[in-house]
Amino acid sequence: MDALPELFGYDLSHYVVAAERILAYKRIPHRRVPVSYYDKRELLRRTGQDYVPALVWDGRVVPWKEIPEFLEARQPDPTIFPPGLGPAARVIENWGHQVVEERVWRFVVPEAVRTFSDEVERWVFEELQRRARGPLELLAARREEFRAEMNEHLRLIEGLLDGREYLLGPASLADFGVFGSLSPLRYVGEEIPREFPRLGAWYDRIARIPSTAREPPAPRGPA
Repeated sequence: MDALPELFGYDLSHYVVAAERILAYKRIPHRRVPVSYYDKRELLRRTGQDYVPALVWDGRVVPWKEIPEFLEARQPDPTIFPPGLGPAARVIENWGHQVVEERVWRFVVPEAVRTFSDEVERWVFEELQRRARGPLELLAARREEFRAEMNEHLRLIEGLLDGREYLLGPASLADFGVFGSLSPLRYVGEEIPREFPRLGAWYDRIARIPSTAREPPAPRGPA
């Protein structure tokens, strides 16, 4: 490895958070490269595409979907695909990103707006969310409904953790995918509901894995 790998992204992205935690778990030193929520010119120049996270490793651009398998191939110990559990880990990771994250996101979107310090970033974020999900005022009015829907999925995760420290027993890709899906809660200042104590302890366990980033992460409110 000629230079530190570079992870492009912002902390409001559940995929970015998952990738950063995998790097930390595998103890791979890397450099964080902040990406603007609305201005992707530098990202395009450096990676040739506009999605985050993007990993640049010895000049090779690794797109977001390929990062877990790429890192496993480069540094298999500790593994994120324990023997016999790889397929299950992939299924649960996908469920976290595609299903759980959307339930969390609908709950936190009205609060996420205030995390942007840059007015242009805030406007772009709000405009994109309005186009995708409707008026934020309506989302805020339905917040308790969304909380109940989110908690149904949190209850499933709580059940998976009965008698286990991690979702499948040993730590795996499943944990980092689901952790990323829940990260918007903490980002806007919410806590894991107290009715899910195993989930809260599991979240803190993964959050405490020491970061291997050689530079501080992007400031709150992607800029």
